[in-house]
Amino acid sequence: MIDQSRHEMLAKPLPDEEARQRFVLSLKRHIGGPMREATPVVWAREAEPAFSARVRRAPATREEAEAALDATRFHRFAKALNRTGQEMMWQAIGETIYREESRIRAAAARLSSQKGAGGTLELDSDLAVDPIYRHCFIHLQPEGYLPPDPDGDSVVAGAFYESGGRLYSMGRGITAGDSKALAAIAWLRAYRPGWEPRNILDMGCAAGGASTVYPAHFPNAEVHAVDLGASMLRYAHARAESIGVPVHFHQRDAGRAGFADGSFDLIVSHNLFHEISDAKRREVAAETLRLLAPGGLAIHQDVDLLFRGKALWEEAECAYDFYHNNEPFWLTYVACDFASELRDAGFDAASVSEHKVPKTAGPGFWHAFVAEK
Repeated sequence: MIDQSRHEMLAKPLPDEEARQRFVLSLKRHIGGPMREATPVVWAREAEPAFSARVRRAPATREEAEAALDATRFHRFAKALNRTGQEMMWQAIGETIYREESRIRAAAARLSSQKGAGGTLELDSDLAVDPIYRHCFIHLQPEGYLPPDPDGDSVVAGAFYESGGRLYSMGRGITAGDSKALAAIAWLRAYRPGWEPRNILDMGCAAGGASTVYPAHFPNAEVHAVDLGASMLRYAHARAESIGVPVHFHQRDAGRAGFADGSFDLIVSHNLFHEISDAKRREVAAETLRLLAPGGLAIHQDVDLLFRGKALWEEAECAYDFYHNNEPFWLTYVACDFASELRDAGFDAASVSEHKVPKTAGPGFWHAFVAEK
């Protein structure tokens, strides 16, 4: 696939598989580009005027804006095509992953046993996990984040997450360094010049793409990463070993990570908040306070979709992922006020801030909640 860095754990497409992936990439770029750019035009010229004429007032809520957009043929077609493109993406990726699954599983076992990079993997089969992660396949990912694992050696969740994520990002930021982590590090370098954290925690690490970036930029730091899924973490650990990066992966809940108080100078999360509930996010706030060492800093980074200042049509557009892309906490995230939750957890008001973090791959920003202790 375009610009895709290679490592031993990555599923390797055959030429015809890569051709299908390139087609899907082009389709998703068209949906996310020219078609999305047409939405405000359709809103202004058709959806909003038609709703106002029918109800004798302008739409006043996100739900009314959704109904106004859904009354247009363009928006219904765009949503159908978006869903189709997502399904096609996983089908194209799945061809490669299921053909490569035995090789990837064997590579994971070998890399994990060699322990060449110095990282570790800690799994907990008794970890209590919200059933939603077993039964809701987030963003339609086949088998979900916690797939069946009868033999105790599954890596399919991580394989799908990395390969699918690379295509899902539409070809941007898919080099050896995860673009989310690179953006956070670039922001941190400017915010705290010369600061070198010695202990780093990545909350909700998934396939470990971001986790493995931090050791390269902070070579004297010990990096730990937590996630709920064993299949995801086996892949993440083997991936880190394959590229020679020491990371310590743990199957733990980010809201109850279990490390000692004050264990980390730097705590990060990347795209965690739109995957967790309000209650869990508040637990993460409290755990961030507990785990940060004096002088430490936390960067919780996610997509820049908070509803603040958004037009109604933008709020309506955001709702697509909740209804049609298996994102049960999407609308929970976009309406959240995590800065207040950090203060409620015990952080000093002056130590909590929010920032637009420029992306290092492609245009736009990430939204970051920052807390210092």
